[in-house]
Amino acid sequence: MIFLCDLMLGKLVKYLRILGFDTIYITSVAELDRYKDEYSPPIFFTKRRKQKVPYSNCIFIESNDVFSQLSQIRDIIKPHINGKTLMKRCIQCNIPLNDAEKDDIEGLVPEFIFHTYSIFRTCPVCRKVYWKGSHAEHMEKWIKEITS
Repeated sequence: MIFLCDLMLGKLVKYLRILGFDTIYITSVAELDRYKDEYSPPIFFTKRRKQKVPYSNCIFIESNDVFSQLSQIRDIIKPHINGKTLMKRCIQCNIPLNDAEKDDIEGLVPEFIFHTYSIFRTCPVCRKVYWKGSHAEHMEKWIKEITS
């Protein structure tokens, strides 16, 4: 499942990527034509009300709060959530992460992190390093809320 989000939904983009979704951040409605032909059919999330959106597969997001936004689209995304892809996509680049050998990330993370954790993933594009730190508990909590 592919999602498109407009410029006003940057946090939602990151949270959808954490949930494992291929989520494209578009900066203008004009970009819709490119993606609606490339992916069939992506769902477009937007906060645009004044500008007519020339796309039928569009959901108007009501809230500014990301958790309210996720609640609004819960029924749309829930059937497509795959436990195997949770937290395995770069939140910056939207690229699936690669497993990384611990020795390969030494010097790329703080020393405490390097010595405390043993499982790491990296983005092959931006080289950002990810690990299951204390923030993961918070993520797992809201993921359970979305999926239950």
